[in-house]
Amino acid sequence: MPAGDDPTSPIGRSFYNTYQVTTKEDVEKKLNGTQGLEYEWLTDGSLKVTSEAIPAVRFIEEQNYHSIYQNTFHNSVIAAFLGWEDCRNDRKKSIRFGNDEVMDENILEAIAKFMEENKVSYQWQKGDFFCLSNRLVMHSRNAYTGKRRVYASMFGGPRVDRSNPNSPCPMAALKVSDPTTFGLWRLDNPEETVYQAIKNGYRRLDSACDYGNEEATGRGIRRAIEEGICTREDLYVTTKLWNTYHDPNHVPLAMDKSLKDLGLDYVDEYLIHFPISMEYVPFDKKYPPEWSNLDGKMVVVPNDINKTWRAMESLVEARKARHIGLSNFNCQHIRQVLSTAKIRPSSLQIECHPHLSQDKLIRFAREEGMRVSVFSPMGATSYISLDMATKSDVLFDNPIIKSIAEKHNKSSAQIMLRWAVQRNTIPISKSSSATRMKENRNLLDFYLHKEDMDAISSLNKNCRYNDPGVFCEQAFGTFCPIYE
Repeated sequence: MPAGDDPTSPIGRSFYNTYQVTTKEDVEKKLNGTQGLEYEWLTDGSLKVTSEAIPAVRFIEEQNYHSIYQNTFHNSVIAAFLGWEDCRNDRKKSIRFGNDEVMDENILEAIAKFMEENKVSYQWQKGDFFCLSNRLVMHSRNAYTGKRRVYASMFGGPRVDRSNPNSPCPMAALKVSDPTTFGLWRLDNPEETVYQAIKNGYRRLDSACDYGNEEATGRGIRRAIEEGICTREDLYVTTKLWNTYHDPNHVPLAMDKSLKDLGLDYVDEYLIHFPISMEYVPFDKKYPPEWSNLDGKMVVVPNDINKTWRAMESLVEARKARHIGLSNFNCQHIRQVLSTAKIRPSSLQIECHPHLSQDKLIRFAREEGMRVSVFSPMGATSYISLDMATKSDVLFDNPIIKSIAEKHNKSSAQIMLRWAVQRNTIPISKSSSATRMKENRNLLDFYLHKEDMDAISSLNKNCRYNDPGVFCEQAFGTFCPIYE
């Protein structure tokens, strides 16, 4: 880099301009602060910089508070190869491996060709303008001689952090390293299935007292740990407080019962399963109590959910639950809990799939600093045998889903799970097949374009399959709406 800007060179930005300083001492101070970077002052007064080694491919979890979860090529590698050529620099020698070996020119040319063939061009219209930070286009130092093309790569449109300023948890803290979660509802062989799920890569497990399989789940977890497949710290285990234990005196008892059955000292997350408080059923009389008391009746009782939440907070203080959250709560339910919460809910779990997109609820929860996990991300399939959905509701053979799956050479399930991930939610899926388990986790090597996302979102019809306002009356004669 020269001491003064060189307008004859596409990379002729001075080192003063590049590092936004006024003295050589300030330049050296900045350069010395970067580990692995090397520099040399040349006799003509210019500066030679060899940057620290950077990964050519990196895994991006999120960008601008939007879930990405994709391996991404570092554009600067090709930008340097194509553009770093002037009297001071040889572009073919500018890109090297960490051991200083020059990269194969043919490989770099092939990558550049792929990027050129797959670029998206925007046709400028009269009156359009595009604002760029000059520091991002610092290599464009040539005098303007005609049409100029600006290439930029980005995921989606501009996004801002809309998190509630009163929330101690900003959106940037909502990302997780791996969003794939294994659900434990209605498993035929829970111990073996949980073990196989962990063996095939799942580290997030979604359980509940009401699923009736926490003892078997615990055995599957112990087996995986004993075989060295994972450690307890590798796992993120969620379970839930059932409706019959909302009384503050019963909350710690329910937590202790789940911990005992799971064989754990703590859970990573404990959720209130439903905003429905029901008559207490003693643990030694019927467990799990499901939706009815000892007389087979569903009895809803008055309860202050804020007192229930305070009891949930005590579990964090007792280190029995790392985080606490909500499940099947709507916006107003969440506001009520937030109105008195000392420990804010860390997450919200809801039903969500292309037939039920829940846009407003997801946005509200995230703006309040809550992660959003979604059950039934592939829609109606699990509900057909319960007569809560019909075969016509199944999404796997939907023409839009199938066409997008063919386009990306993926299964319909992978497309729906990827749609959930890109909507900033954590999808909960399950399978008894090891092959399907692996397939459902293989979501990070492709990306749905905006037209794909919009097409899938267009399938929304606000159709809810797990609705207590419907099945409670049908099964128990108790009308219990919670979403209206």
